[in-house]
Amino acid sequence: MSNCFNPANILLPNDGIDMEKWSVIACDQFTSQADYWDAVEKYVADAPSTLNVVFPEIYLGTTTKQERIKYINNTMDTYLTDGTLKQAVADGYVLVERTTESGVRLGIVGLIDLEDYDFDPKNKTLIRATEGTVISRIPPRVKIREHAAIELPHVMLLVDDPVDGQNGELCRNESQENAVNIAAIKHGIIEYVYAIRDTLRKLYDTELMQEGGHIRGYAIEGEAAKQVTEAFAAKQESCGGFLFAVGDGNHSLATAKTCWENIKKSGKFTEEQLKTHPARYTLVEICNLHSEALEFKPIHRLLTNVDVKDMLSFFEAEITKQGLESADGDEIVFEYVESGNDDSAKQTNGNKVVSENNDGTCTAAIKTHGINITNRGDRLPVEILQGILDKYLETHDNVSIDYIHGDEALHGLVQETKGCGIFLQSIDKSTLFPAINAGGVLPRKTFSIGEANEKRYYMECHKISM
Repeated sequence: MSNCFNPANILLPNDGIDMEKWSVIACDQFTSQADYWDAVEKYVADAPSTLNVVFPEIYLGTTTKQERIKYINNTMDTYLTDGTLKQAVADGYVLVERTTESGVRLGIVGLIDLEDYDFDPKNKTLIRATEGTVISRIPPRVKIREHAAIELPHVMLLVDDPVDGQNGELCRNESQENAVNIAAIKHGIIEYVYAIRDTLRKLYDTELMQEGGHIRGYAIEGEAAKQVTEAFAAKQESCGGFLFAVGDGNHSLATAKTCWENIKKSGKFTEEQLKTHPARYTLVEICNLHSEALEFKPIHRLLTNVDVKDMLSFFEAEITKQGLESADGDEIVFEYVESGNDDSAKQTNGNKVVSENNDGTCTAAIKTHGINITNRGDRLPVEILQGILDKYLETHDNVSIDYIHGDEALHGLVQETKGCGIFLQSIDKSTLFPAINAGGVLPRKTFSIGEANEKRYYMECHKISM
């Protein structure tokens, strides 16, 4: 069996590049908040930046999509030829230390073999999707990737690698003399490597724009890289056929897989060439599920251009049709703006005034309606909700849905769009691997690793063209 996780030739900006302007948050964030991306564009200005080689999803529906894709591909070529990018790590990995409001999150960046991944839950591969893949979301991303010279990862994979007390002590006491004992570590591989970070060459150390926190990167090279490979190979042997779960970037990874399958079907390469084709591998960051700084947050829903009363009536009818029962609660909370005069907008049941005329009189109020589904058994509230929303959207073409990170962001968007926000609770991350291993995937957009500004920022690059 070949190794699932492998070292890479990793590209980074040259020493003269402003790293804070270079590194931009994952393209699938802030998809309803144009002001965020406007601020990014203003801050980056004409500086070299990953903003110029990714396609923020907020712009996917614009009429200039083809022009932007062409600009992205041309800029990638330019960065490779004008010295903006250089090979920073040869046949190795990058240890990442990311500081956010949740704490210090650690990861190791390297290559996974796409032959060991499939987004179809029926295929029990070493790397598995954690949410249902929306097939219609893949083709636009394929258009971006299929002619790209490089890739920039925002995919984060999770490994179930608890650090026991003995290994934790080893991590704390590790020294230069024992810097290459990584392969002997059975649990807490990433934490062990972090403990010897002072023996590694620092690659970058920078603040991240837009309140993204701070990030440092260290090169894992030579003997240390060899031992990281061996450590994860040993974990692969003992994992029972399920090594990594996709934590973030499900659809980006599905796109990489689709492009790889297209290359195999193209007939342009021999079997021998396909074995080492760079697009067979994709760059990811591996994080430990057990990290205290790795928090699972709920992903909320926002419906716009929606008749809220009609939607709520539909929801209640579907609950009844499925033989489910609901009661007041907070598993699923609907929030929306209801217009009315002063009397109808008085604060009741926790509702609050959200807009006023110039003379201070109320014109609208936030209305909330929260429920628990009392007889759902092992089904998640998000599964029931998403199924009903999908059915509703099939017959209401004018209604749009978006997926929002953070309570405050959704509160603001409800007021701004006069839509309906749907708040959900987070899941217990300890249930993730058992749930996926049991034979399925979670409903799409079930959880998020941290808040939106804690998502992965683009930094490292990897060539994917011959």
